[in-house]
Amino acid sequence: MHTFRQSMAVITGIAYYLPEQSVPSRMIEEQVQASSGGFVLPRGLIERLSGVAHRYHLAEGSSSDLAVEAGRRALQRANLEPSQIDMLIFAAASHDVAEPATANVVQEKLGCTRAHVFDVKNACNSFLNALDVAHAFIQTRRASRVLIATGEMLSPTINMQINNLDDLNLKFAGLTLGDAGAACVVEGVSAAADAAPRGVLPGRFYSDGSQWRLSTIMSGGTLLKHDTSRMYFECQPAPLQDLALEWVPRLIEQTLTELEWNLQRDVALVVAHQVSKRLTRRLCAATGYPLERCMVTLDQVGNTAAASIPIALSMAVEAGRVQRGDRILLVGGAAGFSAGVVPLIW
Repeated sequence: MHTFRQSMAVITGIAYYLPEQSVPSRMIEEQVQASSGGFVLPRGLIERLSGVAHRYHLAEGSSSDLAVEAGRRALQRANLEPSQIDMLIFAAASHDVAEPATANVVQEKLGCTRAHVFDVKNACNSFLNALDVAHAFIQTRRASRVLIATGEMLSPTINMQINNLDDLNLKFAGLTLGDAGAACVVEGVSAAADAAPRGVLPGRFYSDGSQWRLSTIMSGGTLLKHDTSRMYFECQPAPLQDLALEWVPRLIEQTLTELEWNLQRDVALVVAHQVSKRLTRRLCAATGYPLERCMVTLDQVGNTAAASIPIALSMAVEAGRVQRGDRILLVGGAAGFSAGVVPLIW
């Protein structure tokens, strides 16, 4: 007779959705030139500096539409109907409306009629935080089937009007943004005591709110209220990346020590939020982890904020880079500033 552990939070379905409109970086460079009254981006500059060759933009629709499309696919892969979900979390930097939570809109469109719904919003780390919340709810038996859905419609926040090099430094990160949806189903599974463990493990996070000004969309809240001139994404990349290089390796080391994992020997794949290939290479160098064992998708889809990690994990599963029992680290750095690491055993 088996004895059972407490319920484990297992990802049983994961998927992503990309809009039809593929936008190469050269097209963004042409749009900047057309909008900037003479300022010219050298051809190929975006791809050389960031590694982004393509991204996708949604012509019509909203953040919830992207989340719903990805959510449908994740439910299908988990062999579940929307009515079987008892908790729905919308986790994204973007949203449909200021009030109510976008999770309510997703619930109506997707048909998760039995679910308790709410948003988790923490810039590019929204998905990691939501996954940690789902894990906690399942571990405490307050939920058994959780759908985490993210829809990032970021293209409206790109400012194509660039006047000089200082302006370019502030707005360049916006030129790499892409629209996308991603979703995963997390279910509580009782595991026999003698069975190999699997599922999501507790995450580790760090936040420094004093650095919130480094990466912003200033309007749309109560601070600047109706100032439409500040509705665009602005970022000071150098200090933000310095924070990521300081805290992400530290969190990885703390997580590995607690789990008694060795990064090179035990971790099959690192799936990180990606803002540039250069930063990804620097993080690999700082931790001693080989770049070829990271799931890199930035070149194909751009910076998709909170959708980037579940997109990359879903693509890794589709490509056969993830096998049952693999130990994986989900790693994020975000505006705010925040950093996070969520380990899981597939």
